[in-house]
Amino acid sequence: MTQPARKALAGNVAAAIGSEKAVGAILDHLTAGLCSALRGNLVGIYVYGSLIAGDFDAAISDIDLVVVLRKPLDEARFAALQQLHQDVVRDRREWQDRLELAYISRRSLRRFRSETSTIGIISPGEPFHLVQAGSDWLISWHALREDGVALLGPPIESLVDPISARDYLRAVREHIEGYRDMDTAAANAAMLSYTTLTVARGLFTLRHGEPTSKIKAAAWAQDAFPHWSPLIQLALAWRVDASQAPHSLDAAARCVASFVDEMLANMPELEDSSRTERVMQQS
Repeated sequence: MTQPARKALAGNVAAAIGSEKAVGAILDHLTAGLCSALRGNLVGIYVYGSLIAGDFDAAISDIDLVVVLRKPLDEARFAALQQLHQDVVRDRREWQDRLELAYISRRSLRRFRSETSTIGIISPGEPFHLVQAGSDWLISWHALREDGVALLGPPIESLVDPISARDYLRAVREHIEGYRDMDTAAANAAMLSYTTLTVARGLFTLRHGEPTSKIKAAAWAQDAFPHWSPLIQLALAWRVDASQAPHSLDAAARCVASFVDEMLANMPELEDSSRTERVMQQS
C-alpha cells in the first residue's frame, strides 16, 4: 500500500474518532489498559475493519483490533487481559459484545502460512479464549496488512509479509464455499443475516478482485441480483436488530440457503495471477 493510501486510512480512523467521542474513548481505554497489562511484551496495537473502511456505525459496529506480542500469551497475561476486557465493558456497557481483539506473537504473525500457533481471541458472542491459528487466518491477516492502522507500534506492513492477490482470492473462495453445507434451518436471525451479507461480500470480492464492506456488498448485490433484494434488505435490518425477527425463521432459512446456492453458482474462476495482482494494485 502506498504512503498516501496509508495516510487516507489513518484519516478514516481520525474522522471516526472525531465524530464519535465514544470511539475515541474506548480506543484510549483499551490502549492504556493493554499497555499496562502487557508492558514489555507489547509490540503494537492495530485497528482495522469497518472503522477503517468508512462504514462504521457507532451504534452497532464492532471494533476490530490486533495486538502483536513479543512472546505468546502466558497464563498470567491471559488472566490480566481477561480482567481488562471485563473492566472495559463494565465501564462502557455500550461495547458489550462489540469488541473483537486478537492477540498474536510477532513470530506467529510472520510465519502463519507455515506454522500453527496459539492466539488469544475475544469476539462478539464469545468469551476470551485461546484458538489454534495458521493459514486459515489468511483473510484476516490480509485485511490487517492492507488496511491496518497503528494505534501504537511500527507500521503493520513491517510485521506481516505480503500476501498475493491470488492467494487472498483463493482463501475468500474457500471461505464462502464453506457456507454451502451450513445448516440454515438451525441458524438464528443474526446468523442468517451474517451469512447472507458475508456471502454477498465474498462474491463481490471474487468478481472485482478487491475486498469491500458488508454494507457496500449488500448494495452491489441488490443491484446485481434484484430478485434477492428483499432478502438482503431483511439481512440488513436483522444486522441492526435481530430481535425483530419473527419467531419462526423457516421461510427465511430456506431463502438464505437458496441465496447461498445461487451466489456460489455465480463465483468466477480465479484469473491469471499476474492480471489479478494488477487489478488489486490499481484499486
